[in-house]
Amino acid sequence: NVQLPKAIGLKSTEMIQAALDRKIRAMYISGENSVRTHPNSNEAMSALRDLDFLVVQDIFMTETAEFADIVLPAASSLENDGTFTNTERRVQLVRKIAEPPGEAKPDWLIYTELSRKLGLDMGFKSVPDIDDERASLVPSWAGISLNRLQNSSLQWPVTSKESMGTEILHVNGVMRGKARFRPLSWADVPISDYPYALITGRYREQYHTATMTSRSHVIQELSPGPYVEMNPQDMVKEGMLEDELINISSSNGSIRARVKSNENLHSGVMFTTFHFSNLPANILTTSELDPLTKTPAYKDTRVRISKDTNAVYV
Repeated sequence: NVQLPKAIGLKSTEMIQAALDRKIRAMYISGENSVRTHPNSNEAMSALRDLDFLVVQDIFMTETAEFADIVLPAASSLENDGTFTNTERRVQLVRKIAEPPGEAKPDWLIYTELSRKLGLDMGFKSVPDIDDERASLVPSWAGISLNRLQNSSLQWPVTSKESMGTEILHVNGVMRGKARFRPLSWADVPISDYPYALITGRYREQYHTATMTSRSHVIQELSPGPYVEMNPQDMVKEGMLEDELINISSSNGSIRARVKSNENLHSGVMFTTFHFSNLPANILTTSELDPLTKTPAYKDTRVRISKDTNAVYV
């Protein structure tokens, strides 16, 4: 029974800088391994370390949780009823198949119990209670209910109980007309000092920071690693051998990784992931953000490489 704030809040990427500036003194992080996902990991760790109070809610003890004053054990998606919504806007029902271990609880239950202890009883007793409130407040979800999802998925917007969802968005155009383009300011890149462009991304088999998927032996066999990938001709030019340990440095830091050839990469381009704790790629990335979306420049980090002369091979 309150109105939404008129002021736009900070994006998660902006919160790290706000913590460094001591504008944020406490954080509650739920289901995100910020140390691994945020750019310039050393800066992110410094921000979390200097907080007055940090709560982390997750299903496993992550690098981020190591900085927490309090860790709240959460249940996984298979230990709780609810829904998944993917980037296709498809909403699918997920059913609980196991009890949460130990003291772990579903996220919604932790939030409601904490809210109650802080003096606000939101009245939620179950997942359907929350789902029904969302449908009453969000027009694009008005026709979605857990009951409707029992036998099939729906793609939002689902604006009424009679609607079958929206397979394709903007069939009749968009209200504001043509797309608007904004010119960006240019920056001088020191190519000679950092001749390679490093792209960070994902492997198909792993999920984000691999907090869950790294614990699967089957997935590890499908997605061995970690590696940094290079164009074969660049490897020859640099005198790098397959599976050799190399140093990768940017203006923000350095990491070590084994190198692997990938002929699909253009010369001058390298690729690695942020899935693995023993290849913390975001130590290299810059904390500069896109001015509109506040998204980090994960896809173009300037780096240089060298052989690891201290490597011991067995």
